[in-house]
Amino acid sequence: MSLFPESFEQPSGRAVLLSIKPKYADLILAGTKRVELRRSWPSNDIGVMVLYSSAPKQRLVGVAFIDRVEECDFESLWTLADANGGGVTYDELKTYVKGKKTAFGVMIQRIKIAEVQVDPKDLFANFTPPQSFLYLGPNDFPRVMRAMFPSEGSV
Repeated sequence: MSLFPESFEQPSGRAVLLSIKPKYADLILAGTKRVELRRSWPSNDIGVMVLYSSAPKQRLVGVAFIDRVEECDFESLWTLADANGGGVTYDELKTYVKGKKTAFGVMIQRIKIAEVQVDPKDLFANFTPPQSFLYLGPNDFPRVMRAMFPSEGSV
């Protein structure tokens, strides 16, 4: 049994809502940033990231389907970022992962740009942007998809 209704694409693994600075969210949606760099990543199998573009935008702007997640030391992560449009300089990445023995490169398989950019407060009572990510439950993901992609029909 799937957590995701038949009328929406069914990612393998769980869905998370991910806070991303607008600059990086825009690069992902443009298709030029094909890797999301993270200091930490959930151990659960994550198949899709709902992209929350943080302040000043503060909207759900799209969905990124995950190809794979690579846990790397700094030099390997830099190589991955540099080859896949990581959107950061060597020094920016070094500062970002300072103090971590390993960090994560979340490889993006494909993206889907929201038809409607959604204020998450319209979907979740007492929404507070997550510091990193927020797991979406089996009822949350379809609700988010319906809001962002109204032309795809109701569930």
